[in-house]
Amino acid sequence: MAIKLYLPETRFVVVSLALAAYRDALESLSDAVGFTSLTRDKDEITLIVSEDEWTRIADRFPGAEVLPRRRMIAFDTVLEFTVVGFIAEISRTLAEAGISILNTSTYKTDIVFVDESRFDAAVAAVRRALVTLNYTHLSQH
Repeated sequence: MAIKLYLPETRFVVVSLALAAYRDALESLSDAVGFTSLTRDKDEITLIVSEDEWTRIADRFPGAEVLPRRRMIAFDTVLEFTVVGFIAEISRTLAEAGISILNTSTYKTDIVFVDESRFDAAVAAVRRALVTLNYTHLSQH
């Protein structure tokens, strides 16, 4: 199975919100367009949205911590849940290149976000990792 990359031009932000902002976050994103991620854990809410989307809703969240200028590298291939080590290999290759990532997944897609200034280097590193993965069982599922 060939593993394709989806590399949109969109710039994203990663935002940390207080737990009390959960309802406001849900309401604010109810009509969002494009990739949007809202994750709630025991300590915070994390949003990943386009910079344009964040500009639209930012006034509702004055205490937010914002990490701007992230670019998406999405693996536009559905990987079975039985595949082991795919993201580990991608993460290892990016770590060796000195590139910090934020990894997230949906039911069907794995995604890494990188600083825009390291995007080209990250894509090159990911492509190297995919060559390695093509020679292992990871890409054979």
